[in-house]
Order: sequence, then C-alpha cells, then structure tokens
Amino acid sequence: MKKLLTVVTGILVTSISMAQEKRGPFQLNGTITGKDNGYVYLRYGNGFYIEDSCAIKNGTFSFTGMLSEPVLATISGNGDSGIDFYLDPAKMTVNIQSPTFQEATITGSATQNDYQELINDRAGVQREMAPLSQAFEDANKQYLRAIQARKSEAELSALKAKADAAKEKLLPLQEKAREVSYSFFRSHPDSYVTAAELRYFTNYMKPETLKSYISKLSPWLQTSIYGKELNDILEKIQNGSPGSRAQLFSQRDINGNPVGLMDFKGKYLLLDFWASWCLPCRKNNTHLKELYALYKDKGLTILGIADNDNKPDEWKKAIAKDGVGIWNHVLRGLDTNKFKEDGKPQPGDLYNMYGVHAVPTQILINPEGVIIARFGSGGDDYDQLDTRLAEIF
Repeated sequence: MKKLLTVVTGILVTSISMAQEKRGPFQLNGTITGKDNGYVYLRYGNGFYIEDSCAIKNGTFSFTGMLSEPVLATISGNGDSGIDFYLDPAKMTVNIQSPTFQEATITGSATQNDYQELINDRAGVQREMAPLSQAFEDANKQYLRAIQARKSEAELSALKAKADAAKEKLLPLQEKAREVSYSFFRSHPDSYVTAAELRYFTNYMKPETLKSYISKLSPWLQTSIYGKELNDILEKIQNGSPGSRAQLFSQRDINGNPVGLMDFKGKYLLLDFWASWCLPCRKNNTHLKELYALYKDKGLTILGIADNDNKPDEWKKAIAKDGVGIWNHVLRGLDTNKFKEDGKPQPGDLYNMYGVHAVPTQILINPEGVIIARFGSGGDDYDQLDTRLAEIF
C-alpha cells in the first residue's frame, strides 16, 4: 500500500464527546470482479487530503487509516471512473464490478447508509430532469455559438427564446430536486451527510435561510469540520450581502493596471462575477451591455470579476467576443495550484471575500461603499437587477 499525505493543516480535534466517538481507525476491504491486477486508488479528507493506492491481488484489496470524523471519499481504478462515498471510522467493505465503479456496493458505514438514502430520494426527480437539462444545455450552446458568430438579431432572438423556454420547463424540476434534499436535511439533523451536502446548496440560500439550517444541526455537528465550513460560508455571504460595507481590494486589470474598490467611489458599482466557460454568464453579457448603455451616464459602472485565473487567454477572448471591454475587468485572484492542494480559502480571492460560490452573481454597491443588493448565489433572482436599477436611476 502506498500512501501520500498531500496537505496537513494541523491536528484535527473535537471537544464535544459525541464528536469524539466518531474518531478512530477505519478498514476498507474490497473485492473487484474482472480484474486481477493493477491498482485501486482512494482519496479522502476534509481540511487535509490523503491519496492512497493499493495493489489488487487475486481480485481483492484493503485500505486502513485514521479519521477524526466521517469524510467524503472517492475510490477509483487506473483510468476508471470513480465513485464518491462516505468513509467512517469503522470496518467497511466495498464490492466492485470492474470497470464500472459507480455500481460498487458499500457496507459498514452508517454515514454512507444516510448518503445512499439521499441518493435514492433524489433518483426519481433526476430521471425527470435529465432530458430537460440536456435540452437546456443544447439550447444555450446554440445561442452562445450564434453570438460568437455574430448572427442577425432575428436569429439571436429566436435562439434566446428557445433557451428561455427550455429553462422555464426545467426550473420547477430544479426546485423540486432541491426540496428533496432540503427535506432530507430537515429530517437528519444528526447526520454528517446533512452538514456535508448542505455546502452545495448555499448558492441558493440567502444568509438568513442558511443560518436557520445551520442552527438546526446537532451542536456537535456544528463544531465538526463540515459545520465549521458552513459557518465560514455563512460569514462570507453575509460580508457580501446588503447592509454590509464592501470590502476593499486591489487587483490588476486586463491591461495590467491596478484597480481597486476606491477607484469607483461616488458611483454605483456593479460587481459582475462571471467566467468565460459559464454559458448563462456569456448570455447575460448582452443584457449587461444594454443596462450599461442606459445608466452609465447616470452614475453606474461595472467591474467584471472572472473565474479564469488558470486560463486568462480564454478570459481575454471572451471579453473581446462579447464586446464587454467597455467596462473594467479583473480576475478573481485565485492561486489554482494551491487550491488544488489544500482546498482552503485564500485571502486575495475576491470570490471568497464576497462569499460567491456560483456564477453568474452580481453585487451592487452604492456611492458610499455599502452593498445594497445581491443577485444570484445568496441573493435575489437575476431578473430583479433591472427593477433595482430602474428604482435607483
């Protein structure tokens, strides 16, 4: 067995007795049919990450280790797609039908049993969503390609209407899918799965809603690693929500010049969090240009903040293709290599600073530097931006 500790962030301790019961060794024994050699790979951790590998001998393998509490793990083969599951400090077994790890059967983990229950709960609505999700994705791609090809306004309008219609059909099922998960969270306040999975839904919650869910977690779970991460997310979203003073920052813009919050003092500033790879963001650029034309002479300015730190060339091409170089643009300030190693928030990351976990998101700041509106993740619906700007101007 070959084990690599990629990041150590410190000794992980808990002070609550119930949480301490979750600390201990684990043993994961596995069988794999149709494969007598090669390696199986296990990656797990939260706040630290361990990558472990084990040679397959006569169709079997085994992993051991220590856990401070249950963690989300991934098991995979060399070149095979892996499966996510929850690893408990317990004796567990995994039976795999090679090469399809997704069909693995995992027993011995109470946390994994909870996760499987949630997967089963979601299965029905996900089947309903699959064809509509594909139709929406295809329609968005067609619209984006048409924008890039500079098609006529009539063609663009028809494609946009098609994409909007596909989205309207999908929205009720997306809400239904979220409600399935929310129901699980409400009925399982003692489960690590609730704390872990809740992190992926913070994009859809305003601060008061997220705070309510966190408060209903068992006290020892609130102090777990996942619970602490949720509280950190809540704090960041609150920092980027209406009523908070916008945090100061300075980044280099697309031309290499420093741009900071104070440069926009006295104006209404719309922070537009986006990315070149984000189809809804690119589609939204057309509308942002319309809003900018309407209000730029009345005191509105825009700062684009792109999640393109690892692919700045694509960022620059997207700005040119979409014709949004008429306002300032900076990158979010994320060291992607470091983030891949430890997954920890970085002080210079504007997304972390404003609690942005999904794009597109817009944050509106008044001339005095106070946040007065948020749209997208952790805020109001996107279409409320038009209404708010009309009220101001």
